[in-house]
Parts: sequence; C-alpha cells; structure tokens
Amino acid sequence: MARRVERARLSITAGNAVQGVMLAGGVAALALSMSGVAIEFRIAGMIAGYLLIYFSVHAAAHWLVGRLVGIRFTHYSIGGTTHATAYPPGMRQLFVRLPFFAAHVDRASLRAASPIAQAIMFGAGMTSSAFLCTLAATWCAIGGAPGGIALLAVNTMWFAGALIAETRTRGDYAKAAQALASRQQGR
Repeated sequence: MARRVERARLSITAGNAVQGVMLAGGVAALALSMSGVAIEFRIAGMIAGYLLIYFSVHAAAHWLVGRLVGIRFTHYSIGGTTHATAYPPGMRQLFVRLPFFAAHVDRASLRAASPIAQAIMFGAGMTSSAFLCTLAATWCAIGGAPGGIALLAVNTMWFAGALIAETRTRGDYAKAAQALASRQQGR
C-alpha cells in the first residue's frame, strides 16, 4: 500500500483558519447557487460550494471533537487520501492527488485518552463529512439549485458506500470500533 504523500504542513491555527474560510466560502457558494444569477454561475456555485464543504470539514471535526474530549493535535497536513486502496482503479489515482486535510494527533495524548474519547474523535471526521455534505446537498435540492436533486442523489450513494468502506477498511469507523473493542478487553 502506498503511503500518503504530504504536500503541505500547517499549524493547527493556520489549518483551522483555512478550513474555516473554506467552509464559509462553501456556504456562500451554495447560497449563490440558489440566487437569481445566470444558470452557469448557479451550477458552478453549487459544485464549488459542495466541494469546499467536503474538503474542509473532516479533519477539522477530528480536531474540534478531539479537543473537546481532551485529545491534543500537533499539526495539519494536506495530501492525498490515506485510504487509496479503498477506491477502485481510476478513482484511486485521482484521490491520492486531491487536497485532503489530515489532523495529526499527539500520540501521547491519544494513548492517555479513554477508549470512548478515542472512538468519539475517530468517528467525528466521517460523521461530520456525511452529515454536513448531506445537509448541503439537501439545501441545494430543496432550495432549487439547478442539479440540486442530482447532487443529493449522488451524495447519498457516495456516503452510503463511504460509510460502509469506513467500517471495513482501516478507516475512521474501524479505528473507533477498535478503540471501543480495547475498552471491552480491558474490563
């Protein structure tokens, strides 16, 4: 399995700022997709807004929820997916090149955290991605963005597959389950 190629490293403060701007820009672009501007701008706004949200929430949710349960982080990195083998050929080559953020945990802090805290932190990334992207796609569908219903359908299929893959691979839900299993073994 190929290792993730880190193309940039950001401090926690800079990473949170960048992801916050991306999230705000995504919401603004989605609002544009439901405005009275030309259809080309509405479609572009919907796609850009959705992608900005998709790329900005996962790692930030790990950090935010992790901090709430007492886990510290050292930095963010930007690089391709950490689970390239979960994608079929073709998509695999694309996803190793996309600019995914990763929140890097302080290992000592993670070890010191309870298994439940670890599971909550691990599950936060995919849960926030699925929830917020589905919320964005639903907003587009209900708000009358051109192609909004198609976006919602594609989003639903994508995250149905992603949620299953996350539990069957070395994804975040598998890591959360492993943390909870270690809790059961420790009893």
